[in-house]
Amino acid sequence: MVKHWLPIAAVGVLAISLVITVLAMDYEKANGIYSQKDLESEVRVEQAGEASTDTLAGTNNMELDEEPLPLMEKVNQELTKLAKPAGNMVEWTRSVVSGYDDTDGPIDVFETDLDQDGVTHEWVTVLAEAVRDQQTGELLQRNAYGAVISYAEGKFSIQSFAFPASSFGRAKVETIADLTGDGKPEVVWVSLDIGAHTTHSTYTVSSWSAGKLETIEGTAEIDNVSNAEIMDGNLVLTGGLIGSAGAGPWQREFTDYYSVVNHTIQRTERVFESSPTPYHRLIDGLWAEAHGRTERALEDYTRAIAMESPSYKDYYFVFEGDWVQGEVETEKEKQFERIVKQSSRLRKELLTETLQGASPKNACAAAKEKSGYEEGWLPYLNAPAGYANPAWGNDNICSGIDELNR
Repeated sequence: MVKHWLPIAAVGVLAISLVITVLAMDYEKANGIYSQKDLESEVRVEQAGEASTDTLAGTNNMELDEEPLPLMEKVNQELTKLAKPAGNMVEWTRSVVSGYDDTDGPIDVFETDLDQDGVTHEWVTVLAEAVRDQQTGELLQRNAYGAVISYAEGKFSIQSFAFPASSFGRAKVETIADLTGDGKPEVVWVSLDIGAHTTHSTYTVSSWSAGKLETIEGTAEIDNVSNAEIMDGNLVLTGGLIGSAGAGPWQREFTDYYSVVNHTIQRTERVFESSPTPYHRLIDGLWAEAHGRTERALEDYTRAIAMESPSYKDYYFVFEGDWVQGEVETEKEKQFERIVKQSSRLRKELLTETLQGASPKNACAAAKEKSGYEEGWLPYLNAPAGYANPAWGNDNICSGIDELNR
């Protein structure tokens, strides 16, 4: 009997010891008493937990660091997830493109009815995408896209085009209005090329035909625009002053009128703000002639010939290679004015001969003879200081303003 009870007693003693040990450990931990072995064990567990967290975080970062889809692909991808227009497509669009460009404020999205079907299921916008160096994060380029999102027959689509890289993403929707007279609006876009002194604006026009975005040929361009509007179906732009001092003080602000003719945007008229000198009136006539406004051109040339002498105090001339302020070389200024009036007579005779059916060569020869043209006129015609002025030569004295402009 004793031999059988000894193992049982031993097991009982061990069990009681284990219970006592566990209770003692619980008491120590409850009272903040830790052995070195306990601490090492917990540190190992904590480090293992941190390693697991780091691994998870690393996985998430890898997902975040994956190169995103190009902007327009991303928008198209997200559109495929929509069964119908979101409650607020403007905010939806902004949220989708968020993060692609962080250099400007919120984008503009215009909800409109381009096809005039009575439902505003077209959204017009300009989207920008920053291109950065993958290592340094430095901004290398900003690309801008004119885009139209449409919804028809239960499906979304997006059509777009890229603005010139020189605009560095500076583009916007100027307006949405009918420029063709068909009762359906066109989209007028503008991109900006910003220089040290002058901002050059380029306007393009798109139409919406059978669910397709079509670019109308041609552009409307102007420096330092001060106003842009649609007037009687025309795109009307005011500005034109070059900010560089080298352009000279003879510049004037003008207003250009553009119309869409045969699916092409064309400038139809240029009107200057003022014409204070015979030289300016001569330029007015050249521009009127360029736009086919012959009666106005003849009137401008006539007025230049008869115009009284103004003050040239606020202008500069180039005499013998030097810029000279007005009212300093008065005799040379008088000669300049006489030659400008003779040149106006030449242009009047040239236009008259042309209207009577003379060939360009014969019309030029007759105009030179009647006006008394001499090659000695050229230094005076080119005396107004600044590169913004026309440049006359013996070979182009009868040419149009487009060929005379530098």
